[in-house]
Amino acid sequence: MKKYLQAAGIWALIIPLAILNGGLREVVLAGLGRLALPLSGLILSGAILLVARLLIPRIAGCKRRDYLVFGILWCALTNLFELGMLLMAGGGLSDYLESFNFLDGNLWALVVLTTLLAPLAAQRWKEKDRKEAV
Repeated sequence: MKKYLQAAGIWALIIPLAILNGGLREVVLAGLGRLALPLSGLILSGAILLVARLLIPRIAGCKRRDYLVFGILWCALTNLFELGMLLMAGGGLSDYLESFNFLDGNLWALVVLTTLLAPLAAQRWKEKDRKEAV
């Protein structure tokens, strides 16, 4: 149970990065017009991968199944957090579902997929690093 709480804690570190990314999009990237939203999605996905790469391998005693559970946990927390934020802002479920529409350049689906797969990717990177060190 401890390792799942650690994984949830690591996920929580992504929240400020996502907020900073939103600010970056509104203040800096907005000047790029239609490129701002997809670029922001790519930046956030990269930040999620970086957090996973740096911190997930520090959770001790994990098996492959644990990394899959971490990803499912991260994905669920991400979706619940985003939906909660939309609801607090007066939006609804339809607004949330609209964020998965690629046609307007929104890469939210990529971000969600990244949260699902990042812990598994971190585990693979850890194995690769271990093999290269030998």
